[in-house]
Amino acid sequence: MTDTQTPDSPLWPHTVRFDEAARGLDLTLGADTARLKVIAEGFGMSELHHLEARIKTRSTQGNRGEVVVVSVAVKAEVSQECGVTLDLFRHEIEADIDVVCALVEKRRSAEGDEPEQELSLDDLDEPDRIENGQIDIGQYVIEALGEAYDPFARKPGAVFEEPDVAPEPSPFAVLSQLKPND
Repeated sequence: MTDTQTPDSPLWPHTVRFDEAARGLDLTLGADTARLKVIAEGFGMSELHHLEARIKTRSTQGNRGEVVVVSVAVKAEVSQECGVTLDLFRHEIEADIDVVCALVEKRRSAEGDEPEQELSLDDLDEPDRIENGQIDIGQYVIEALGEAYDPFARKPGAVFEEPDVAPEPSPFAVLSQLKPND
């Protein structure tokens, strides 16, 4: 497993080998202070106080052979501005996702240069394609967090109230005021 950050890498890279995941994993990942800061900046959060993910994997048969189901349960505590009052508030978020991953075998083209991949309309609802034998489960943790995080969340009790604004006069009322009085 690796956990390194480069400028072009995802917010929380954490890979496992496909064959390890196929045998079944039960992991709990917790983000350290530096990782919490990177993820908070990536999402535009005021602060991410805690992030924990429970990952379970299992192997099953798909329509194209063995696939791995990655189940991710995320719990996080975040501080953010209320979408109504702009007050900073702290709250918890939770999410669960399941992702199906399939190992893709690379075939060489006739020239032997680049691997050839065929895609069809059937591939739109296909599993995530794992080409290098590594599943980035950190990517799925971030995906689950993204599904649960509301950038415009309201703090408890915050209610948006329409401002009192005098209604605009109709265009005909404005025109009638321009007409000279006889």
